[in-house]
This record gives sequence, C-alpha cells and structure tokens, in this order.
Amino acid sequence: MTKKSILKIENLHVQLGQRMINQDISLEVFDGEIVGIVGPNGCGKTTFFNAISGFAPIDTGLVSINGLEVNNLSPSKRAKQGLARGFQNVGVFKEMTLEENLIMAAENALELPMYWMFSSKQKKKVDKLVNKALKDVELLEHKNSLAGVLSGGQLRLLEMAKLNLSNANLLLIDEPTAGVSPVLRNQLADSIKQLSQKHGKTIVIIEHDLKFLFSLVDRVIVLVDGKKYMEGKPKEVQNDKRLKEVYFG
Repeated sequence: MTKKSILKIENLHVQLGQRMINQDISLEVFDGEIVGIVGPNGCGKTTFFNAISGFAPIDTGLVSINGLEVNNLSPSKRAKQGLARGFQNVGVFKEMTLEENLIMAAENALELPMYWMFSSKQKKKVDKLVNKALKDVELLEHKNSLAGVLSGGQLRLLEMAKLNLSNANLLLIDEPTAGVSPVLRNQLADSIKQLSQKHGKTIVIIEHDLKFLFSLVDRVIVLVDGKKYMEGKPKEVQNDKRLKEVYFG
C-alpha cells in the first residue's frame, strides 16, 4: 500500500540577503511519520521551517503540503492547508489561563461563530475538548492558572495540547526541549508520540538533543551548511561516523 505524501520538498533554495541559507534540499514526509532534522548551529534548520511555513521567501524549488503546492501561499493559508507550527519560543499566551489558550485553539479548529459561548451545547463541546487535551498532557489541575506560572517544560506540554487541538495534520516542532528540565523530557516525548500515534499527526521536529530525538523519530535528516548531508533511520545515523564528524570534527 502506497503511503500518502504529507510534505514534499523539491530542490529548495532559500537566500536571505547575499547568503544562501538552504541549498537544493529535497525530501518527502509520509502520513504518520515523525521525522527529525538535526545539524550544527547555523546550518539552516529554522530557516528551513520558515520556508515551509511561509515566513521566509523561497528562492527556487517547490514545497507541497497535502498534495498542494504552497510556494505562493501566506502562512495563514498554509495553516488552512493543514500545517501547524511550534516555535523555539513557546507559542502560548502567558497572560491567559491554560483554558483560555486552548479555547482559542478549539475556536479556530472548529470554526465556531462569534456567538458560540451563548450556546450551552457548543460550550459543553469546547469544555470537553479542552479538558481532554489538558488531561493528555497532565495539566488539567492547572486549567484555571495563568500560563505564565508554568515551568518551561509545562509550557511545552501546553503547546503540544494546542497543536493537538488544531485541524492540522502536519506539525513542525522547533527545539521542544529548550528550557525543559530532564524530569519532564520523558513526558514531553510521550506527548509528541501521542500526537502521532493517537491523534494521527505527521511531525517534523528540529532538536539539538540527539538522545531525545533518536528515541522519538522514525527517520533522521542531517543538514550541514544548508544542504541535506545524510538521511536514515535513527540507529543508522547514530552509528554513522559522519555524524560525529559533523558535530565534533
């Protein structure tokens, strides 16, 4: 059975100013996969995500999401095509409660009318979704707390809950372990796996913690100097002497 293509990149070049950041990158991500992107600092990983999501102009090449070429689409239109993104700086509103953060995500996903809060049926539906999403990441007891009081790891878990509630089937997650204590990293890994296995999301993840990443992904792509340097299953890449050369010379 042929796997469905969710993200397809063909010969991508991204130039910012006089510098070519991404060069001739081609890859394909299939339905249900978790794919890791690794590489030394400055190799163009975040620019690559920016190009996919519409925040960086594509010089040449093609980006397709769920079978549709999106080169000329704005970030919001790419989101409607099925893309959602988690940023290096956590994408939650710290001055709002956890519930309010997730209500915003649910409103957008369900395309609710302005007056939905006056409908007891709709309120029950949203409340059920919010409670379930918070329970999945073990944050239900903090439902009415301001997001700003959470630890770095809890903020990441809240971000995963937001991504869960989105309509997107393709998630780009950038450095999820940044600011996360070792205690919560296993829980974060479990929540990302849940997004894939339980909720049917296809995930591409940038991560500097190789141990965390290799335990999570189906496939690893290594970028060096803006180019795709190598690709393979986690164990293959982990045991390849070229990976050590990339990081340690």
